[in-house]
Amino acid sequence: MTSHGKYAINPPPRRSEPRGALQRGEKFAQRISHILALLHQGGDVDKKQLAAHFGVGVRTIERDLCDRLAGFVERTPEGRWQLTAAARSTIPATHLDKYARMAGVQDIFPDHTRPWLIGQLERPEAERGLLVHGTPQEDIPAQHFAALQEAVQQRHPCRFVYKGKARSAQPYRLIHKSGAWYLAALEDGATQLKVFSLARIQALQVDKNARFRHQQRHLDYLASQSDVWFTPSATTVRLRAAPEIAHYFQRRELLPQQDIFQNPDGSLQITARIHHLQQLLPVVRYWMPHLRIVQPGEWEQRLLDELRQTLAAWGGAEQEKQAATKPAKKPAKKPARPKRAKQ
Repeated sequence: MTSHGKYAINPPPRRSEPRGALQRGEKFAQRISHILALLHQGGDVDKKQLAAHFGVGVRTIERDLCDRLAGFVERTPEGRWQLTAAARSTIPATHLDKYARMAGVQDIFPDHTRPWLIGQLERPEAERGLLVHGTPQEDIPAQHFAALQEAVQQRHPCRFVYKGKARSAQPYRLIHKSGAWYLAALEDGATQLKVFSLARIQALQVDKNARFRHQQRHLDYLASQSDVWFTPSATTVRLRAAPEIAHYFQRRELLPQQDIFQNPDGSLQITARIHHLQQLLPVVRYWMPHLRIVQPGEWEQRLLDELRQTLAAWGGAEQEKQAATKPAKKPAKKPARPKRAKQ
């Protein structure tokens, strides 16, 4: 048998790679896969931080990014590295966190971690055991919303009609509260931000040729507010909640900057910082008769006056209703004329 035939049947064993070369190959694969995993989570990476993390030189990381991952990654203007647009085939995991913050639902679930959220999304809907009721939303035209958003982002002044009056304003923020959208803006000649309901803004005109500068005090004010009632100062109010409703105020904040103290009988003393009376009265009306305004006394009197007016209006309406449905009395018959006696 020729040597050619011998080797064809029984080829010589391949030389085994040195253990060090295998380890280097494994480390290289782990490094590349780890970099890709970081990028697919939606972040960008810094070459110096990667070099320190993997214990290699910056030049090695540069070869990974520029040569081995060419076409998959690109350099940002800040000198960091991110996936190219073509390589982003899926939504980055960090976008889940950003969307939750933007929509104001980051705290809706007791578990705020990203692995838990991803696990819920991957589980079939019927097996999640969760049911979240959404808040009814008002119908805002997309074009109307987009024009105001651009005005806010680009700091373009705008003009519109609101409650029948022409307004000129500098828009600062679009705010969503309880299913409704509002515009926080500084009206011409005013020193305090005002809030406008988007649904009531008419004849909107955005001046794209002009720009204004944000005042930092207004930005700070917006960041500190949890509601859409804007006033220069807040009023401290004190209320008493009966034991029957104490649980509802203990489990979550129902009033701005709410602070509670439980009395021995189970009732609550509640203090809150209120910017507008209408922040408070709807809550008190909802929980009547178990919630009472203690201070300021004039606010409690205002509520009592409104209740008396309501009862009087309802009572008058009820009387009118009864009068309208009550059958009319038939007119009394005239007594018959006595018959004349025959002659």
